Amino acid sequence: MLKAALSGGYVNFGVFNLYGDEALNNSLNMFVKLAYSIPRKDILDYPKLSHAYYNLVEVVTQDHMSFVGNLEPNIFLYVLSSISDGLVALDSMVSTSCCATLDNIVSYIFKILSKRNKHVSQGTATEEFSCLTTLELNPEVLRQLLSTVLNIIMFEDCKNQWSMSRPLLGLILLNEKYFTELEQNLVASQPINKQQPMVECFKALMQNVERSLNGKNRDRFTQNLSVFRRDITNLSKNPSENPVNTDMMN
Repeated sequence: MLKAALSGGYVNFGVFNLYGDEALNNSLNMFVKLAYSIPRKDILDYPKLSHAYYNLVEVVTQDHMSFVGNLEPNIFLYVLSSISDGLVALDSMVSTSCCATLDNIVSYIFKILSKRNKHVSQGTATEEFSCLTTLELNPEVLRQLLSTVLNIIMFEDCKNQWSMSRPLLGLILLNEKYFTELEQNLVASQPINKQQPMVECFKALMQNVERSLNGKNRDRFTQNLSVFRRDITNLSKNPSENPVNTDMMN
């Protein structure tokens, strides 16, 4: 019911603040109470619960990221952790929903970071965002999400590659140094005869990809990712003394 109310398009959300109506804020706060009351381990154990939870989180992050971005740190981290769990779910509907939710969050973070950096370069005051502070204090959260998504695309039977590609670009742009470290570790873990081909795969992945999340750049990255996954799969099938090592992703 809450998902339907928030996604049904029954009313323009902007009018609530205009007229001082607390109905929307009350609904969003109800979402927080409902979400945080569920033990993480229970979400994926019950299919109906997982579908309801992840669909609701996706809707909230789609239209109300300013609210989500200012959640208390423990709640914001809970949401991100539950998304990480859902990305590796066997249910493709759950993992696809998690990809969309993660893309909403990552895109929002990238946007406000870009604005903050612009203000800093101009020497003007910047607005504070709770989510940025939380992530700066817990940098491993986005890094783990990046590692998880990349691992799924490279080494798992990824049935929703397009969906996975959407948050991946944002995660890479937000963690460029860590992404380089991941690449280096993966390359170093391969047999000598496969190291240079893997370097070329990663180079082609980011070819002509700009530091932007506009639609054209996303589509270019998605196309590159399709080729990247195909080449990595072929590389892992080629005979060698040692199989492709995925341990460096963990």
